[in-house]
Amino acid sequence: MRFSDLIDPRRGPEALVRLALYPLIVLVVFAALSEILSQLPPLLVFLAFIFLSPVAYLIRKARRGRTERQGARRGAERTPLLPHNEEDQ
Repeated sequence: MRFSDLIDPRRGPEALVRLALYPLIVLVVFAALSEILSQLPPLLVFLAFIFLSPVAYLIRKARRGRTERQGARRGAERTPLLPHNEEDQ
């Protein structure tokens, strides 16, 4: 969202709603998550984070796609050439 969206009469109200609504949604989600986590035993929360960390890593790795091999895409190395006046000697 750009600052000019707030001034534009067509996109202004929509931008203002977004500007007010998104932080409110984030606050509600964090408050709900905090309340849920406070009800659970600390060991269960710790084990959940231990389990979710590798899962998140695998999801991130899968979304990135295949990694390119560094050396496979490079062309052949250039052969050094002698200057023209030294080839005849």
